[in-house]
Amino acid sequence: MHKMKEFHSGREAKEFLISRIVLEAQRENIPLSEVERKMLYFTESGWTLPDMTAVSEDFDRDYSRNKYEKKIAKLIGKAAKHDYKESRENYDAWWSAIRFLKREDHYISVMIRIADLRPAGDQLRLFGTALAIVICFTLVLFLSIKYQIDWSKYLGTKYDRAFFFWITGVCAATTYFLLRFIIGRNKRDDLYVKAVKAIVRFFHRA
Repeated sequence: MHKMKEFHSGREAKEFLISRIVLEAQRENIPLSEVERKMLYFTESGWTLPDMTAVSEDFDRDYSRNKYEKKIAKLIGKAAKHDYKESRENYDAWWSAIRFLKREDHYISVMIRIADLRPAGDQLRLFGTALAIVICFTLVLFLSIKYQIDWSKYLGTKYDRAFFFWITGVCAATTYFLLRFIIGRNKRDDLYVKAVKAIVRFFHRA
């Protein structure tokens, strides 16, 4: 069992994360200007680069904050995913650094939140819980159909319909969550957009 890397300063934690982001930009062949790289050090408190005031002014003048944050968040997501597959030690170091930086106000933490990273164990627990929910509700629906259970006898017609729609909604929401882990967020969202369009076309024709 390896020992998780410990960081003793915000500078040390930040430099580790930035090194992984820059490496991912090189791996993806995504240009990262000096201003963009230096803005990763921006903070309202704690250590930062000596020329950060000038860098911040250049950034506000020449860059779109929204586009920059999305660009860096995308690199963070890919870098963390790469380390998760290739080096458990580096992936654990990500979380050690992220937790350390939460003690202070750092701009890079904004992009990390946008990237929506989750610890490895947290991902597995969420996946397992969601899968269990889908299995349980699918089993309820299957048994209801197989044994022709009339829920209105127990819940009343009004509540029977509500129960059915509630189960359907929970299964749909949980499936939406699971697909993120199976095919990824972007492919999942594209798939749901196509499904919604198909449903709208169907009802329009009907």
